[in-house]
Amino acid sequence: MAVSSLRLASAIVWITTALFLLAVLFVALVIPIHAQDALTFGEWSRLVSQHWHLRYAAATGQEYGRPLFYVLQGWVWGIFGYAEPLGRVLSGLFSVLLLGSVVWLVRDRDWGSLAGLLAAFALISSPVFAAQAVSGLTDIPVAALVALAGALVWGRRPAPARAVAIGVVAALAMLAKPSALLALIGLALAQLLLGESWRSRLLYRVAPLGAGIGLGLLYDFVQARYVHQGLRTFLQAGVNSDYYRTLADEARRYALLDGNWFGDGLRVAVFFALIYAVLRLVGVSHRLCVAVGVPFALFASWLGPWLAARESDGTVGSFHSVGAALAALGTAAFLLFGLGSRDGAVVSRGELARLGIWAIPTAAAWALYGAYDFRLLAPAWPPLLALVALTALPAAKTLARRGAVALAIPFALFAIVVAENVYNLDGLQKSGWSEVRRTPSGDWLDKSTMRAIVMPAFSRALAAVRPQMRPGDLLMSPEGAFRFFFPGHVEQSYPNNCNDLHRFRVFVLTTDEGSKRYMEQFLHVSGEPSFWAACKQPRLKQLTDGSEGYAVFRVGA
Repeated sequence: MAVSSLRLASAIVWITTALFLLAVLFVALVIPIHAQDALTFGEWSRLVSQHWHLRYAAATGQEYGRPLFYVLQGWVWGIFGYAEPLGRVLSGLFSVLLLGSVVWLVRDRDWGSLAGLLAAFALISSPVFAAQAVSGLTDIPVAALVALAGALVWGRRPAPARAVAIGVVAALAMLAKPSALLALIGLALAQLLLGESWRSRLLYRVAPLGAGIGLGLLYDFVQARYVHQGLRTFLQAGVNSDYYRTLADEARRYALLDGNWFGDGLRVAVFFALIYAVLRLVGVSHRLCVAVGVPFALFASWLGPWLAARESDGTVGSFHSVGAALAALGTAAFLLFGLGSRDGAVVSRGELARLGIWAIPTAAAWALYGAYDFRLLAPAWPPLLALVALTALPAAKTLARRGAVALAIPFALFAIVVAENVYNLDGLQKSGWSEVRRTPSGDWLDKSTMRAIVMPAFSRALAAVRPQMRPGDLLMSPEGAFRFFFPGHVEQSYPNNCNDLHRFRVFVLTTDEGSKRYMEQFLHVSGEPSFWAACKQPRLKQLTDGSEGYAVFRVGA
């Protein structure tokens, strides 16, 4: 009976996953790169593809800290020709690697295949994963390589060949993004809790991870010296400025209390996993953890968002809509079946502790520096998703023993959650997909047409800029996306006064509230287009009014 249950559940999960990945591939081929940082850092890829070396005056410490993806993307474009879909597909391959690694991470146990199905569904149902799957950002690559390192080191003692592979993968994770550092340190510390000899733990587990971390830090040290920064400054580039600290401070309460790190569909499961783990680690039995944890998690899925919203609205969290409430109640009912499982599928206290140690350093750093964006939690996704899957495994095992239909029902219902998550692919949402459907299929491969769907205001600003830029001209703008389209000819910064614009042919002022606040609070200069239009030395001719977020000026008119 259990075998037939697993076969049916596997069919549901892998068919759903295949369809989800087909939708990911469609997006990669049709929608141009449009994530702001992917365009900003993608300038490096374009320069690499044109000149086949790594160092450029336009590149900054942030680019040099993320070489793995952007250099690979540059090499792909250099070999096959510049084509944005190739970069998107490369990004998608890392998403597939993350999926496979997370599944592998939880499979080495009794009922491991069922745990893998739960982990796969947990990942592909997450809106933050869908939004990043082919984004061209480095959060998925770093999560994938951290997960692969974890999968290699997590089960039985690695053989020498696997130990070497662990070191290589850890080094690659460090080259993907500096945020891998804390995740790999947490992973190494977690290995110290294993019930093996110290020699085995240190030689085959901790040492390979340490070697990979060391190689990555050596690269970072060399690059930090090249850009005249300290190692810590280099590693924290992009998150430790006054502006981003302010963003994190403002977002922290919501980010920590809301519990929406993996979306509405997993909010109850995430709260349950955390509550269950804490109770088990203080000595509470599995069945009592389930009996206490499920109702508490259901309550927390409303209470946390209510507190995050500063008690201003009661229809929040898992009860913000009828559909969300049904999903929350269904998840809670599913998890209660864990009462029927006493052994075999129940995760050990030791493994719960190791998953916690692995996740905590990254989660703490995210809460301190990156709470304004859930994607920055990506290096902690592998242990957190493993925790969600393994704490739900006893419930799934109980249903598997009751027959194929009993297990298939929750998996089929969760497949609906995954189907809804397709709308979140690449941040398109329902409005974006509606625009794609209304666009004639013959225009799907036209970059300008499709970019106008996902970046309408920027596309119009770009159209205003292009006729002004002659060969060798320079552009200044706080908007780094322009660097992708004029590689090597854009200075991404804010001017402090009119005199700063003499060297440039075009100036594009970003007029969103965040940019205005930054200019006024941190630079003490006006963020209004009218101020810059009044410049006399040099004179500026305003080409767009800035009402859509970009005020384009021709300098020296």
